Amino acid sequence: MKLIREACVETKAQIDNAIKNKAEQIELCSRLDLGGYTPSDELIQYSLDNSLNTIMMIRNRPDYTTSWWNTFKLKRIIKKYAKTKIQGFVFGFLKNNEIDKKTVKSLLKVTGGKETIFHMAFDELQDPKAGIDTLVELGITRILTKGGKTPAMNNLEQLKALNEYAKGRIQLIVGGSVAEENYKAIANATKIQRYHGRKLAITL
Repeated sequence: MKLIREACVETKAQIDNAIKNKAEQIELCSRLDLGGYTPSDELIQYSLDNSLNTIMMIRNRPDYTTSWWNTFKLKRIIKKYAKTKIQGFVFGFLKNNEIDKKTVKSLLKVTGGKETIFHMAFDELQDPKAGIDTLVELGITRILTKGGKTPAMNNLEQLKALNEYAKGRIQLIVGGSVAEENYKAIANATKIQRYHGRKLAITL
């Protein structure tokens, strides 16, 4: 099983480092201290000029809720980059601690068929298996999850169970303190192929 490392980055230097260390994918963000916001146009263009395997965060507030005006602004960003070589968009919205299906559907309409990743808002759900069913129904490509509220290494059984439940319908990406030192151990325990983190594909 080929393991895929998705380097989560917010600077040009981090993009360069991820490329140097052969990250299979790059996720662009800003404000990682707040969980990741939409990156700047400059950073997006830099990554697209240097790597064809780039996805970008779509988020501009610290929680997982939105409003019609905020959704409108986010849709404009997606529409703009759906016409470029960007490979996909990362977003996730909740309403009353459930997946905000209306907002997710609205954004999916403007992605131009690009990859779509529901981010760690997923870990706030009371029933993650029902969440998987909903995201499959909506047509989301992948789900980023820690498998719980704590770092992924603490949730190996949960991750394994979620992967078995999702298998063949939607892909999981493991995040949450995932690093070069531990992603292979997580893969051995869970059989999940994709890994996401700020400490993946970096120079040790």
